[in-house]
Amino acid sequence: MAGRKQHFIPQALQRGFGVAKGKKTQVYVFKKGQEPYHSSIEGVAAQRDFYSEPSAEQSLDDKITTYERLVLSPAIAALREAPVGPVDSHVAAAVVVHLSIRSAFFRDSSSAIATQILDSLTDAMRSDETARAFLEVDSLQSEAALIKLIEEELLLQFGAIPESGRKALAKLAHFRAREKFPEMFPAMATMFLQQLGILLDRVPQMIVSGHSKALDRDMAPPPRVERLKAMNWKIIGVEPPNHFILPDCLAVGSKTSNFREVLPYSLLSDDEFAGVVMPICHTKVLVGSFSNPEVDVTSLNRSFAQCSLNFFISSQVDVQTAESAQFLGGTVSKYVDSLVKEQAFDAPDSSGESRKTNGQVPELVKVPIKFEPSSRKSGKAQAAVRNLMSAPELQAGLRIVETIVIADNLVRSLRERGVLVNDYTAQAVQLGTCHVNARQDGVSCQLFVTTQAVNLVTKGHPLARAAAALIRHQAGRAVYYAAVISKVPQETLERQRPPLEAIGLRIAHLFCSHYFGGRLSGLGRMSDEDFTAADDLYSQTLTACFQGIADARLHFIQHRDVDAALLPALCHVEQILCATASACAATCGEVGRWEASKSIEILKAVSLGDWFELLSLDLGRVFDSHKDIAGDSDLVLLGSHVERVLWSFGIVLSTPTPEQIWMDVFADEQFENVRLMLRA
Repeated sequence: MAGRKQHFIPQALQRGFGVAKGKKTQVYVFKKGQEPYHSSIEGVAAQRDFYSEPSAEQSLDDKITTYERLVLSPAIAALREAPVGPVDSHVAAAVVVHLSIRSAFFRDSSSAIATQILDSLTDAMRSDETARAFLEVDSLQSEAALIKLIEEELLLQFGAIPESGRKALAKLAHFRAREKFPEMFPAMATMFLQQLGILLDRVPQMIVSGHSKALDRDMAPPPRVERLKAMNWKIIGVEPPNHFILPDCLAVGSKTSNFREVLPYSLLSDDEFAGVVMPICHTKVLVGSFSNPEVDVTSLNRSFAQCSLNFFISSQVDVQTAESAQFLGGTVSKYVDSLVKEQAFDAPDSSGESRKTNGQVPELVKVPIKFEPSSRKSGKAQAAVRNLMSAPELQAGLRIVETIVIADNLVRSLRERGVLVNDYTAQAVQLGTCHVNARQDGVSCQLFVTTQAVNLVTKGHPLARAAAALIRHQAGRAVYYAAVISKVPQETLERQRPPLEAIGLRIAHLFCSHYFGGRLSGLGRMSDEDFTAADDLYSQTLTACFQGIADARLHFIQHRDVDAALLPALCHVEQILCATASACAATCGEVGRWEASKSIEILKAVSLGDWFELLSLDLGRVFDSHKDIAGDSDLVLLGSHVERVLWSFGIVLSTPTPEQIWMDVFADEQFENVRLMLRA
């Protein structure tokens, strides 16, 4: 029967790094944050019942002791006695694999990784913003956890209904979960944090149990051994006073053959490493590689120390070894941090406006100004507009602006430039617009503002502040196109999309640019009087557009003409989204100010009250991160709001073919059920 003091680094290996004194071997132990000490190997790298407690039957430690006596010790001795040069890959592979997986390093590093990740998850669940990222609440990807959960549940509950119906329900359920997440979060977080706390307490014992079971099953896992057997192995030696230390991870691996960056071998997966190094005594290391290894033996001890977690063993104390000890644990710490960073669930930075210039004042962009008719040209008006455009946060947008047009009749000015303007567009641009032109290298803009607005600013009229905000609003929209559209790769924006997604993205560009315009308009905090006026205007827009969508729905029920019903419905949705984006921006994302407004009551009546807050959140996320945006996922998410608005009117869009959009309308009874669902 084996004893209770069980060595996780066998004494047979430790003897190669010590000095024999009588029947005992002495080594120097370097521990993190401690002075090195001299000790007999009987007490080094050993722990009471590390593998198993005493048992009447054969224990795990009994099995390991037998394996050591019959296989490991003879193999270590053979490798040590072998001359410098090639060695048997079968022997080398078995020794490296067994020693690496049986050590305390394997347990302790696994525990550190698990604990760090669980701590990170705990931090993620302390606020609804970070929890949204962790739970992928706002992802439309099919592999997102929430979407998979919804689809699985719907398949279980409604497996009999057609797939197209389940897909529509899944979209609706996902949107509703996004809207209600702030309300659901407190109870969810309490339960989640309780479970995480229990799991954190159990992690050490779970890892011990799992490690023991794995060893009991196989002393040297065959897949790992086979991978190493395929390598070319050799022994490299050094002459005294040079020497090698023994790290507590026992072997290190490198993803490249030059071994410039190494990690503990046990932390690398089978397909990651290109080379492995393990010291077998203080003058020899075992090196395996798929090519000709380039090993700098003078830097190995520092690498061994960095890859150790708690300690390393040395045959002597010298200046170089002491210097190496200063790096003890560095690689493992960085590795754990990198895993946690990959799982970072930070809330979006909401300080977008405060960091817009990064402490630097951007160079002012001087855009040509054109008056139409030219008789309106005025130096004072030109100076007033240039002053409004001098704000640092607008310069990024102005770099893609070709001209600022100040016109009496914006519709006529647009049409003279070949822009198609229908009745709907004519109404939308009457107070100003940012017209976008696609170019091979990105986009360019032309800003159109009214002569009346410029005159109000120039004359210092009581409405000058509101007029100035309207003018800056168009420049703010250019910031969106410059900072977002110009940063997303052209091939991403121009890729073939499903028609629904393409329509949603087009409308998203429009209303998101209005949100940027509102946030960058320089209006500041609205007075109560101004807010009441904004509420009146927004509520009027909502009422008119809701009636327009209801009329489109009725037209489809009566005539079943998709083309005649869908276009006006989408135009009204576009107006709603642009007006709502501007409303959210008017309070700088503080949606609470709208709670008691007429507009919110109108939205609640059609099950869009919670939706208002969600749209504000989605828009704010794009605005706060627009300098770092690299893909279109957030924009596609914004585009999905088009369908969400239509659901509140019993309209569901689908794509029966890749080129076709179909419109379905719920009957009155179903319609009421849908609205109830959207309120639930």
